[in-house]
Amino acid sequence: MDSLFTLNGKVAIVTGAASGIGQETARLFHSLGARLIVTDIDETGLKTAAAAWEGATPHRHDVASEADWTAVFAAVERDYGQLDILVNNAGIMMAKPFADAGIEILRRQMRINVESVYLGMQGALPPMRAALSKGAATTSIVNIASVYGKVAGAEYAAYSATKGAVRALSKAVASEMALTGVRVNTVMPGPVATNLGARWDPPRDADGHLIPPEEALAAWARMIPMGRLGGTADIAPLVAFLASDAASFITGSEFIADGGYTAV
Repeated sequence: MDSLFTLNGKVAIVTGAASGIGQETARLFHSLGARLIVTDIDETGLKTAAAAWEGATPHRHDVASEADWTAVFAAVERDYGQLDILVNNAGIMMAKPFADAGIEILRRQMRINVESVYLGMQGALPPMRAALSKGAATTSIVNIASVYGKVAGAEYAAYSATKGAVRALSKAVASEMALTGVRVNTVMPGPVATNLGARWDPPRDADGHLIPPEEALAAWARMIPMGRLGGTADIAPLVAFLASDAASFITGSEFIADGGYTAV
């Protein structure tokens, strides 16, 4: 029974693996025996992280680029001949009052948060079919969305729209692929202390002054029933479960990890 929770020998792509949830997911996958292809636009950070995962193959990867996805899947075909797991984790979060948010705020996040998931899932199908033809029970796609795709986030209208799109896209593909052995599920983290949060422009107060990131994150923590922000180690085990054969009857589902944020 314990073997259900191993990823031993499975070939896995994790995007956005240079930091945050992606890095912790890749670390955990490696410890569970996965053969890793890790990608990020931050090539230096990715190589530093990947150095700790023996046998991991790092690729500089702009997830909004169709050409970059083609190159990643060509490398998978050349080096492994199959794919068992895809974690679409890379994304950006941009805060802007809706009245002041130009269309490019939406377009940029759509390209990185939604088009990347679309391209990744489409490109994953041929090597996943190869894995199934070689005897894999199922293959797994895990898309990282957000609780802001489920509930409102002040000044995150565009971001919320993209994460809501990831939820719907994941369900649609899961339904279409259900008989093929390709499973698709969504993880929706609540506020997590990662570089994603550190890099966005923090919100402004009523007088238009920027609120420092640490203050914004502390305000979020006060709204979480468990009294703290999530950590990357709170999210990665859920992703690993969905990637494993222990989740072989789970597809088209959504999993929230938010310390109770959306329960109140």
